[in-house]
Amino acid sequence: MHQLSMAAIGRDRPGIVAAVTKVLFEQGCNLADCSMTVLSGQFAMLLLLDAGDTLTIEHLDRALEPVREELGLSILVTEGEAAMVKRPERPYVISLYGADHPGIVYRVAAKLAAMQVNVTDLMSRIVGDGIYTVVLDVDLPAEQDAQVLSQELSEIAGEMGVDLTIRQAEIDRL
Repeated sequence: MHQLSMAAIGRDRPGIVAAVTKVLFEQGCNLADCSMTVLSGQFAMLLLLDAGDTLTIEHLDRALEPVREELGLSILVTEGEAAMVKRPERPYVISLYGADHPGIVYRVAAKLAAMQVNVTDLMSRIVGDGIYTVVLDVDLPAEQDAQVLSQELSEIAGEMGVDLTIRQAEIDRL
């Protein structure tokens, strides 16, 4: 067993998930981890696949060719890297809301990086009349004080004229 990474993007339409996952199933792949979303009419998917030892990138690329052509998808398959799944130890959710302008994500992401906070998920959208929303799932390192992080991010949010909230995330247990 080895892992492959796959990224696909194309104009959103019904049937993309079914068509791609059918090929993956037929090739003996298992979805180890995935994220799929629609971004301004473009459907994007990122997949980490558990694949049989004999399945090569080239073979999977050929098997995906009919789907690529029929649905107009750009698909990239690369060798994955087997890694232990690390569950966030101190998960927090940061939400931003305000008038859209360049630099919102950059300024917050730069502060998080400087404080060694790992971004595990990020979603942003323009809603309403030029209102920008950003939701970040982050993992605070053990030595990072959540109150200090909140103060530093609130200062940046104030400079940019956006509202910011930070809260500890619930850890899902199945």
